Amino acid sequence: MRSTPNILESVPSRNLLIAMCAVLALGACERRQVGGRGGDAEKRPTAQEAVADEREDDADAGRQDRSRVAEEGTSNKAILLAVVSSRLEANFAGSHAPEGKVFVALQTSWQNIHPKQEVEKSKLEGKRDQTRGVGGFARGETAEDQEYVEVDVAYMIPKLHDHVYLLADGVAYALDEGTERIDGGMDPASELLIEKQGEVKELEVLFLVPEDAEHLALQLLDYSYGHVLVPVRGKTKRARGNGRPPKGCIDEKATENLEIATQGIDFSDAYEGRPAGPGRTFAIVDLVGMSLSRGGEVRNIVEIDPTQYLWVTSDGGFMHYAQPCDGTRGRPIRFTPEVFQHQMVAFLIPDTADRLRLGVRERNAVVELDVTERRPKEMPRARAVHTDGDVMEVLFFGSRRQANQVILDLGIRPLAKERGLEIQLSAQFMLVAGERELRMDAGATGALPHPPPRPFIVPPGTPVRFELAFTTDDIPTGLRVRGFRSETTIGLE
Repeated sequence: MRSTPNILESVPSRNLLIAMCAVLALGACERRQVGGRGGDAEKRPTAQEAVADEREDDADAGRQDRSRVAEEGTSNKAILLAVVSSRLEANFAGSHAPEGKVFVALQTSWQNIHPKQEVEKSKLEGKRDQTRGVGGFARGETAEDQEYVEVDVAYMIPKLHDHVYLLADGVAYALDEGTERIDGGMDPASELLIEKQGEVKELEVLFLVPEDAEHLALQLLDYSYGHVLVPVRGKTKRARGNGRPPKGCIDEKATENLEIATQGIDFSDAYEGRPAGPGRTFAIVDLVGMSLSRGGEVRNIVEIDPTQYLWVTSDGGFMHYAQPCDGTRGRPIRFTPEVFQHQMVAFLIPDTADRLRLGVRERNAVVELDVTERRPKEMPRARAVHTDGDVMEVLFFGSRRQANQVILDLGIRPLAKERGLEIQLSAQFMLVAGERELRMDAGATGALPHPPPRPFIVPPGTPVRFELAFTTDDIPTGLRVRGFRSETTIGLE
């Protein structure tokens, strides 16, 4: 876990300091090693219809629009932020908006309005102080004798995507990666620096939001000088929301640092250009979450690696971790303070699974949320159980033969509710066949309908069921289990 101050800095331009937004990374795992898949709805005006008048090509109309919007721009004591123009597109910067979504491109204007700062001329010139801090007073000088000059104070956003969001009907949407590829854009993870008072920088930013969004506003989170909220369309208060999850959420839970809610689920044979493959489908879950974490008076962004700490459970207790699809690009998903932020996470599951429940691990707290109308069926009763001290129970549900392979149906129930377990399958589970001990066939196991989750991390207090494949023509007699506290052989007869 890492945490850094969550502020924006305004600093003298000759002595720039960098302050970073706090990022609270959650869900570190303890490593333990051994030797619904419809009806008519009232049609609302889409965002695209509402801003069609902003697509004027006429130069005079464009200048008038710039002037009008600039007057509406809001500010704090350091920055004046204005939305100069906006446009919506189904395709933007080489990307195609998913069904039901639209790209919103905003041309923004940033003006440094921080008052200049008086600084002693000697300090500005870098003269060495030979008086051990007493300065001119040691030479008989008074305060009036010291010479001061005014210097500009730079305004810096260390990482743009930590502080700039588009609010749509009470939900925050982060900067789209396409912001880096458009004219006048920049890398969302880079800094924005405006050095001098009165200096103006124009920047185009890109967001992906629901196409039927009614109320839009640009949000700048600044815990040093005050947040800035700039209207884009509709009512600003409606865009900001009331601090609660949007209406129509399926389920809602909270931990110490995060409040999270599920909005819906879709099933698809492909996700962001990646096919699910035979016997598989993508379950794409829409989430909203808001950070509750604080660093004193400053609030933190919460980030979670979905490939390790978000999963869905299907019928019988089988677990499926989130996929590292293009949407996350292997990076954590993030939840901002102040406003619920939208995230979309994909899970690769058997195409027969239609009852799912979402699991979220935040540090060592685990919550489960409904995502389908019906909850998945519980894990069945085990035929044999081995208790490994105070660490876990190993569950044996049965076995079957498939050609020259033996398939074992197993489970793990962690006993420590405040610790997760990392399982080493090849080292901990071996099939006893005759006088040999066989390790699992990784390729055959991966092709099973219910392979172990990857990575095989068992969340605290969360039972996990999985299948293992062993290649052998011999008759198996037992499963050797090397636990964290003990070893045993579970009979298969």
